[in-house]
Amino acid sequence: MVVGAALFYSSLAQEAPQCSADAADPDGDGWGWENNTSCRVGSPKQVQTCLLSGSDPDGDGWGWENGASCRVGQGNTNNHSTSTVPTGVRFDASSLVRIGGKGDNWCQTWAADDGVITAMSDGDWFDGSYRYHSRLYRITGDSQWFSRSEVDGYPRFHTNEDGWYGYGTLSVNGTLYSMVSKTQNAAWSPGPFRGVKMLRSYDNGASWSRVDRNNTDRYTGAWDASVQSIANDEMFFFQEYGRNGHGKQAYPFSFVSFVQNGKDHQASPDGYVYIYSPEGAQSNQLMLARVPAEQLGLRSAWEYFAGWRDNQAHWTRDIAQRQANIYLPEKNAKGEYFGWYSWLPSVVWNEGLGLYVMANGGTYAGQGMSSASHDYYDKWMHTKSGSLGLWYSQNPYGPWKQFYYTDHWLPDNAGNLTYQPKLSPKWISSDGKRMTMIWSDAMRNPDGYSHSVNYKWNQMQIEILTR
Repeated sequence: MVVGAALFYSSLAQEAPQCSADAADPDGDGWGWENNTSCRVGSPKQVQTCLLSGSDPDGDGWGWENGASCRVGQGNTNNHSTSTVPTGVRFDASSLVRIGGKGDNWCQTWAADDGVITAMSDGDWFDGSYRYHSRLYRITGDSQWFSRSEVDGYPRFHTNEDGWYGYGTLSVNGTLYSMVSKTQNAAWSPGPFRGVKMLRSYDNGASWSRVDRNNTDRYTGAWDASVQSIANDEMFFFQEYGRNGHGKQAYPFSFVSFVQNGKDHQASPDGYVYIYSPEGAQSNQLMLARVPAEQLGLRSAWEYFAGWRDNQAHWTRDIAQRQANIYLPEKNAKGEYFGWYSWLPSVVWNEGLGLYVMANGGTYAGQGMSSASHDYYDKWMHTKSGSLGLWYSQNPYGPWKQFYYTDHWLPDNAGNLTYQPKLSPKWISSDGKRMTMIWSDAMRNPDGYSHSVNYKWNQMQIEILTR
């Protein structure tokens, strides 16, 4: 029995990840803690059994107590009960297609009618004109062959009006939601956004209402001028609880993305709706809020992530006490900074893997790519092709583990200026290993004008590598 236990422990020590820095092992026992998981330095000593039930939040069999690693049960080194652990990604360049006229920021949700609703900014997905600041479209079909149509009842955010950009899109219990961000002034302007308006449709997009903070609807017709209002009772979040950074004050939850829990939110593990948002004054700090789905329009019911304590996520009703859920790169390996228009994630439930997968990326800061205010908040920040990262978690709120990252993602051409990577919440293979990624591209034409070549729906199949 003792021999068997020793062999089992030796196997665990060999399979546990290697710490990237000796500093991760402050007590010198050969075990460390990095990226919310145990790791090894040199030849680890026998690890103790965890005593507290909350010491293993991600269920990988490894915990952290009293400043040291510990094991729970058999101490599995896998991060999911089915032993499926993402280790990398393969991009299928042969599957690359670009569809439609003009537009970007394709935030999607899987609706109750089995269609996909996608937001689009600055364009028209059909004729390629610069018509809408924000528009919704319905997609019917699979990733290889689909049709698309406009969601006609959605308010017209035209380009001859102030700047409103739709990002957060969600279908839950047969109801559609759209969170629309307000720019600093008319059209697209130097950041950050000022806040969001919540729109809701009970009839699959045929008609829409503005939702105030008390969960009260006011019908908003497609041509209703009130949609432009930034009065306090018209906005769900607006210029509140700001923080200073890079020479400006920026506001939380003014640029948001919903976690996608399968078709019509049916795969939700706990009945909550989760929403991520880059902290505007420091976009690499990703904030998180949640609310019971049936109270989504009631601002007082929202809770904000307040940090990890004893390896458990903690929440607060006080938005001023919010903390970053995950810290993403502030700059690349060359010291070039990402700007304010970065790190809006796409988080989807992957049923085949039994995991949440996040795609995210940074957009480089202005022409100088510095941390100075004039670069960080620059209006035109597509200096180089953006970064791309992939993370996974067993929970919609993390902790997140990275399995792929590059400072510059170039799907097919050195001239790409990629940004805003998204994962389809619907187009996922049954085993979870094939997913569809959609992104935006500000590629320049031969005359040097950006957003003029591949500025449309860009789509590619990716393969999640596992062990």
